[in-house]
Amino acid sequence: MSNAKIAAKIAKAAAKKKSEPITKLLNKCDAEDLILALNALANIGDENSSNFMVHFLDHEDKNVRLTACKACLSVNTEYMKTRVRHQLAMEKDAETKVLIQQAFNAV
Repeated sequence: MSNAKIAAKIAKAAAKKKSEPITKLLNKCDAEDLILALNALANIGDENSSNFMVHFLDHEDKNVRLTACKACLSVNTEYMKTRVRHQLAMEKDAETKVLIQQAFNAV
């Protein structure tokens, strides 16, 4: 599937506030599409979205990790804050660590 097709499917599911079609696409996404998907899941904010967002907190791509942290923080539960705190403690990239801390401080 091309990136444009995946992005279109993510946008369509996000508009309908349906997380399941997005979560089914996650294994086909590159980093750019993962960022779109995580932002869409954050806007949906249901339990299914939350369950999938945490899987990307330690993704190999620092932009995906940062987006996952921001998405989790947008859910604004103690569980999600705890998961982001853990990622913050484990983060090795100094720049990403600062950005995660800034996102955490903004909540």
